[in-house]
Amino acid sequence: MDPYANAREELKGLLNSPTVGSGANEDTTRLHLIDALLFSCLGWKPQETVTEDHHNGTYVDYAVGTPATHFILEAKKEGISFNLPPGIAGRHAISVPTLLEDENTAKAIRQVLGYCQERGVPIGIISNGHQLVAFFASRQDGVPPLKGNALVFSSLKEMHDDFQTLWGHLSKPAFATRSLQRYLLGRKPQVLAPEKLSNSINNYPGFRRRTELETDLKMLGQLFIQDLEHEKQISDEFVRDCYCASGALSQYSMVSREVLRARYASVADAVAGGVEQVTAKKGLNPKLTADMVTAALSRRPIILLGDVGVGKSMFLRHLIRVDAKEVLVKSIILYVDFVREPVFVTDLPMYITDRMTEQLEAEHGIDIQERGFVRSVYNKEINRFKRTIFGDDSDPAEYRKRELEMLAGHLSNEFEHLRRSLEHIKATSGKSPLVILDNIDQRPLEFQESIFESAHSIADSWPGTVFVSIRPSTFFQSRAHGALAAYQTRVFTIAPARTDQVVSKRLEYARNKVVESGAEGVFPENLSIDDSDLIAYLDALIRAFKIDEELKSLIDNMSGGNTRTALLFLFTFIGSGYVSTQRVLDVASSGKVYTVPMHEFIRAIVFGDYDYFNPEASAVCNLFDISTNDGREHFLMPSILAHVQRIAESAGNDGLVSAASIYSFCQGLGFSQEQIGAQLDRATNKNLLRFSDALDGGSYRPTSVGSYLYRKMIHSFSYVDAMTVDTPIVDPSIRRSIGDVHTIKERVQRAKEFRAYLDSQWVPFETTASELPFRWNEVSLMLADDISDAERKAQGAAQRRAESSPHFWG
Repeated sequence: MDPYANAREELKGLLNSPTVGSGANEDTTRLHLIDALLFSCLGWKPQETVTEDHHNGTYVDYAVGTPATHFILEAKKEGISFNLPPGIAGRHAISVPTLLEDENTAKAIRQVLGYCQERGVPIGIISNGHQLVAFFASRQDGVPPLKGNALVFSSLKEMHDDFQTLWGHLSKPAFATRSLQRYLLGRKPQVLAPEKLSNSINNYPGFRRRTELETDLKMLGQLFIQDLEHEKQISDEFVRDCYCASGALSQYSMVSREVLRARYASVADAVAGGVEQVTAKKGLNPKLTADMVTAALSRRPIILLGDVGVGKSMFLRHLIRVDAKEVLVKSIILYVDFVREPVFVTDLPMYITDRMTEQLEAEHGIDIQERGFVRSVYNKEINRFKRTIFGDDSDPAEYRKRELEMLAGHLSNEFEHLRRSLEHIKATSGKSPLVILDNIDQRPLEFQESIFESAHSIADSWPGTVFVSIRPSTFFQSRAHGALAAYQTRVFTIAPARTDQVVSKRLEYARNKVVESGAEGVFPENLSIDDSDLIAYLDALIRAFKIDEELKSLIDNMSGGNTRTALLFLFTFIGSGYVSTQRVLDVASSGKVYTVPMHEFIRAIVFGDYDYFNPEASAVCNLFDISTNDGREHFLMPSILAHVQRIAESAGNDGLVSAASIYSFCQGLGFSQEQIGAQLDRATNKNLLRFSDALDGGSYRPTSVGSYLYRKMIHSFSYVDAMTVDTPIVDPSIRRSIGDVHTIKERVQRAKEFRAYLDSQWVPFETTASELPFRWNEVSLMLADDISDAERKAQGAAQRRAESSPHFWG
């Protein structure tokens, strides 16, 4: 069933709820009616909602939406009714002054109005579970909120009978289109941004055609250069040769080192005794290896903290196999990687027990169910049993039966049996378990909470050491409100490795493997490319990442410290339809190494597998996209990014910029709250900004991805050329002139027209441009130079082709 139909059925079930008409208190009303209305009938998720949110001494019942709050809902007990004047019931659009005539309604509206204005939240909602009023509580059009309109539903039956209106304005999908704001402000749909050029392209987004050579290269690239970190069997050679130590801040990052450090430095404030980095100046932090020995004595797990893709798994593998190999010679490694485990696990302790039991047998040859082993583990219990009344061996069969029942009772508690087995192994062999629960941050928060509790249970009662790897945002959230709040923890941070070094090491490793594989004749037959061709191709990439500073900067910044993303960019380039593989091999056959042009790499990662830029699939964000029919908004996203970076890099800001200051800055430029919210949502979804709830009302931290886009990529012809099909044009005359073109000559001309259009939309900012953190007039000049450069190169290439072609004279 589709979400709309399913939600309507859920609302139908609420009609017969015994809570309706019961006069239930506020807590019961929230539990039985309002929770169901929000989460089951309107498509919001509990993890997107904060209840009892505190700010300046006040608490709100529901703050809904992330990262920015979309609305605040004030709950009233079921027995408090919102009474409407006669003849009004059944109408949905009602003026707020009319609603204020009822005392209960007026009190609730004024209460939520104050909450919204304190927090800068646009929409306020009041509900008693069976009635609902939504209104604009914070607006910038000069109309006082209490003089505006409200959306009203007088009963659950009314909500059900006109569910289309309820869903179309208050559901999660509806808030993404700002339909409630348009409804309340009386705006017509035409104020939305005009259609994009992509909407008129028949085969959009299309698929980029590859030659046979490029298809084969893509296949071999996956074979030899795939991300092996989560493969079950990884050689020690791979771990040794491809590992890059973390903690070396990138020299290419376009975000200051202070902001990069602040991302992890803020963790220290949340942990008694502070935190340590996993690496020191001379390699592995000796405190980590010391803690690996003493953690079992302190009865607490070691937490490894790092963002997604920074290399937590690779660090753990290198720690086990290389750095701490000698320390762990007397350890039994039990590793559960939650990237590879099933999505649904109902009994987590039992599941962890089963996985570790399997590993003990498969990797260490220890079957903890084997008869002799079990009797050794419970030898003390067997001897004690012999002294009981059942230990009389006059009836050997009965004694044997009773003894087996006793042992079976111990085995029935599998978690405890595993613990006892590990204690026995340690006592008899001196080997202690090292338990690793990796990649738990790939799972929902509730699941992570369960893993935290299991990790603490294991650390508290098992012999040995427990590692848990998570990301900082998960740590902060759980530290404030979840399982980690109840425990003392030992925390080590893993900062990102240099992504250019990760890529270079992986390419060198791949080249060595291709040489070995080619010599052994293991290449598939009937390919259009052989091992020597692949080596030539890899040589070109290795050279590029060794000498091309611009390419290193691109990869480092656009991956945002995520080594997995950096490798994905590399895989995208290899065999891309935007790179002429034959040209690379032709250069190699002449005894030279191909120089990878930046525009080829940019086009490969911007377009991916498609003919046109596809914002849903591309790792790159369109900075020029707009949500309204306002051409000034083309510059709102880069202005936000520049403002956040400027404030974040000011002294003493810890890299965080409050949401309130962003809204204030942008409103000062003349943008509405809806425009600002839409761009902030896109910025966080595309990792141009990172949201944090560390400050009241939320805050944002700049990322290298956003910084690189607005400072470097935005004045690249290749980038602007791609974005043209995805950018709404508000000037009808220019919209008609910009079409779907394909030749380089046509694309250059279109880019010139698009640049001129953006220049015309920048005019309102010209008088204050010198004071703004982002200045399109300066970017436009750099873009003009890059367009001209692309035009010169295209003309030169055309001339060379003409000169090399045979001439026929009649």
